[in-house]
Amino acid sequence: METDLKDTLEGEFKVNVELTSPDGVTQKYSFNDPTKLLGGQVLYFSKKIDPTTGEMVIVNNSVVSLRTSSLVRVPVAGEKWFIKIPISSVAGAEMMPYFFGMDKSLENNSDIGFIKIYPQRLQDDCSGPDVLS
Repeated sequence: METDLKDTLEGEFKVNVELTSPDGVTQKYSFNDPTKLLGGQVLYFSKKIDPTTGEMVIVNNSVVSLRTSSLVRVPVAGEKWFIKIPISSVAGAEMMPYFFGMDKSLENNSDIGFIKIYPQRLQDDCSGPDVLS
């Protein structure tokens, strides 16, 4: 399963990301191979059901999937983390900071070898490490 996750999440369509833990430590490189940048699958749009019409709609909400074995520290519920992802899938795109919590990302607390991150835009009143620089 680990090989499949590596191929799927960190293969040819990998998108580089940076994580910053609640204590301000930033991870830019994979724990599995410190010579490679941390990365995973980034989906820039997701499908949701419109509650008023019941129809499927496409929304501009990114979802990031990372292999847990590539992380120095795995986020847990109740923590506030920061992530930088490119603003688009175009090579060399500007990195944009977001924050996230793990309240709905652990897939019922089962160890499936990866986490899903649902980034939220930073707001002026968002406290945490200086991820904007």
